[in-house]
Amino acid sequence: MDWEKNYKNQNRIKSRNQNERKKAYQPVTPFKTVEGVGAQPFKRLSPHSVWVLLRFYAKFTGFNRNDLSLTYGEVKSAMSNLLFSRSIWQLIGFGFIDVKRFGRLERNCSIFSFSNRWRSLADDPKRCDSIQAILEEIEHLKREKGSPEKRARIRTLRNSLFKVQGKI
Repeated sequence: MDWEKNYKNQNRIKSRNQNERKKAYQPVTPFKTVEGVGAQPFKRLSPHSVWVLLRFYAKFTGFNRNDLSLTYGEVKSAMSNLLFSRSIWQLIGFGFIDVKRFGRLERNCSIFSFSNRWRSLADDPKRCDSIQAILEEIEHLKREKGSPEKRARIRTLRNSLFKVQGKI
């Protein structure tokens, strides 16, 4: 007899809590889509760059559009540091992400944000060609022997990348 009474009480308490949970505010995850799929700049991305872009969208909650970070440690199981940095610069070059803060030294991670600059590049294939040429020249320079001139040349090429995009 006692066990039947306890069993009924347990069921009653459980159903009451379920109703209370249904009444409480349940936040809905924001609608997320990968912007630019099928556009000319997206077609020029390497498969590694697309993978990195998808990792950024996986970290996107709807409220952190201007506060995204992806570190070398998080992707080291999937790709090398060289491929990761190449992918990041492709995404920056074709206007899918912007850099809010460079990590550099002091073990800070870089902060990125999603950008809509790819929309202006989608209409102009000549600008996409020039961006592709600048990115290839940077990769060619990276293979050469290190020197201060090489670093300065890479820096000027990256600055010219922003000028081609119309950002500066």
